[in-house]
Amino acid sequence: MIRSSLDRPQDLLSRLRRSIDWVVVIVTFSIVTLAIINLNSAGKGDWTGRVATQLRWVGLGSIAMFVITAIDYRVIYRGAYAAYAAGVGLLALVPFFGIKVNNARRWLGTGDWRLQPSEVMKILIVVALARYLHDSSSRKGKGLRELGLPAIMVLAPMGLVVSQPDLSTGLMIGIIAMSLLAVTGLTLRSALVLMSAGVIAFALGWSYMLSYQRKRIDVWLNPELYADDEGYQTIQAMIAVGDGGFFGRGIDKGTQSALGFLPEPFTDFPFAVYGEEWGFVGGAMLLTLYMSLVLWAINIASQARDRFSALACVGVAALFFWHVAINVGMVLQLLPVSGVTLPFISAGGSNVLTMMLALGVLMSVSRSRHVR
Repeated sequence: MIRSSLDRPQDLLSRLRRSIDWVVVIVTFSIVTLAIINLNSAGKGDWTGRVATQLRWVGLGSIAMFVITAIDYRVIYRGAYAAYAAGVGLLALVPFFGIKVNNARRWLGTGDWRLQPSEVMKILIVVALARYLHDSSSRKGKGLRELGLPAIMVLAPMGLVVSQPDLSTGLMIGIIAMSLLAVTGLTLRSALVLMSAGVIAFALGWSYMLSYQRKRIDVWLNPELYADDEGYQTIQAMIAVGDGGFFGRGIDKGTQSALGFLPEPFTDFPFAVYGEEWGFVGGAMLLTLYMSLVLWAINIASQARDRFSALACVGVAALFFWHVAINVGMVLQLLPVSGVTLPFISAGGSNVLTMMLALGVLMSVSRSRHVR
């Protein structure tokens, strides 16, 4: 009897260890550690400002991640549409009750505790589309008729987000959705029609874009022509990354951010700060961590029990992959400057919360592999 009572806590700890995907946890908090160090460097050692706020959001996001992990993924499946509807509802409230910053109304809340519904919508669209595609009776290639409802599900939040205005987040929602649809068997004809429609829409929408959105593409094509204004941050970011060399200048020894040459070192260009201090080796290490997370999500998808859980994992992989690819591409002048953040490295509570929720979904699916 004594031995049996002593074995129970051990069994409980054993079950707890098996329920947590330690690959996800270790990789995630390795990135978070680098993020806090980098944010401290960008803030010139001020731990009471953005770093403290970011740590609070990391704490809140970590709690949310482990709560979602503890929930059976089938509960997430059942609540997917309700969560999606709640997200669209929050987006609809933004024009009326949102906080306006820099001519954009994107946040709900007050003070440091402001939520950006468009960020959370990224993971909500993943689980909602995953459920729809799971429930779809057609297992063959999807034609245009079968894409009607998914298109509405994606375009509704996209329209609300773009009107804030926040074109980059709206496009990100569309890219993540297309990534999910791409792995579910689009017919060649449907794929070509969608791509053609996207090109035509961009061409027609060019004249209706806000001036700053068109200017970003002009700056990307020729930043030196705008070196004194819009192209300044792009040029300075490239200088910072180049200045890092192979091994970097060292933590807190970067000059571009410390001397104020690099605009937006906290949100849009934290990778430039990181690249200058950590160099090529440090940059490769960070990108390897991200790639490990993406590939592990795909690995979990390959072992998932059903279509919903597999698609949810693919959506999480796409969420991280496109954020990293677009943000780093922007810093290296491979893509136009946009507001797409670098997961955990960029300051921003809503993005941290969204990524942690996504990882919670991933670990919930991972946990189901060990449940018999």
